[in-house]
Amino acid sequence: MKVKPEEIVRRFHSAANPCRLVLLCGPNVTRCQALVDELVKPLAQSAERVDMTIADVTESAARLNDEANSASLFGDKRYIVLRLNSGEAVRATNAIETLLASGSGGDPVFVIAPGMGDKTALAKSIIAAPDALIATCYETTPEQAAAAIVTMAKTEGVKLSREMAQEMAALTSNDLVLARLEVEKIALYLDATPDNPQTPESDVLALLGAENDEEDIGLLIHAALNGDGPRLAREIAASRAQGISEIGLIRIMLRHLTKLAELRSKVDNGANVDSVAGHPSVFFKEQKHFKRQLRIWSSAHIARLIERILQLEITLKSSGQPDQVLLEEELLLIARKAARSR
Repeated sequence: MKVKPEEIVRRFHSAANPCRLVLLCGPNVTRCQALVDELVKPLAQSAERVDMTIADVTESAARLNDEANSASLFGDKRYIVLRLNSGEAVRATNAIETLLASGSGGDPVFVIAPGMGDKTALAKSIIAAPDALIATCYETTPEQAAAAIVTMAKTEGVKLSREMAQEMAALTSNDLVLARLEVEKIALYLDATPDNPQTPESDVLALLGAENDEEDIGLLIHAALNGDGPRLAREIAASRAQGISEIGLIRIMLRHLTKLAELRSKVDNGANVDSVAGHPSVFFKEQKHFKRQLRIWSSAHIARLIERILQLEITLKSSGQPDQVLLEEELLLIARKAARSR
């Protein structure tokens, strides 16, 4: 069944019969991820999460269905999260259609497929399935972001005014994953819960430093992409002291790389690097960084970087190794690659 993104969480959790499959597609990568985070949040409290990638489901068309019907080591409930990078949905079609054809039952499967459209053969199969949901995530408008932030805050026990939600949407560039991190930070600060709702003061965003956190993260990202090893080392040391969110950094980096890819495509089509990076759509403080990075990174390399950062998020959730160490290793690797390409 095809549903609107803003309805999919309610439809999944209120369905009379359990849904076997939920697929989020469309151009808005972070919206897809944010919705999956909302979908699995109640399950994560008592069920085991199993992350899969395209490599897992192309080995055997039955692998996804087998995994969804396998018991955990201790017999606990589970849920499967399959992340497909852009263009990988076609390769996963057989595995997903095998799951849909196997009948009801089994653990729920959540698929993140950014870039996939809702007119493909796979999308039509999901729309026709009685126990599956699909939603297409387009770019989030400021109004949609503010409304979603009010809703997510309510679930955390935070009573946000619409004005504050709009401010948070602007600070996070309508990125609902980053906005959720800010909402959770406010809830923790206020000791708010659904049973003990709290109303934040108007200065709470400045107090908790949403804008400053993003600026600090931006310095890390630019140091890595610019190939500036010494600066990166200093920023890593500073981030350790401040405790920057690893997932927050990944989200901001994905947003930056998406913008860099868009600008790089203009350069590939003959535009001048200085004029592209100097466009008013690029924040003036970042123009010098974009100029440098457009000269270092090709379109192919940017696409590969996006895939690596998406994979890094999966690794952070499943490896058992310290998140900070894995993230720092990736940033240092990126910096070394950029330094060689200058």
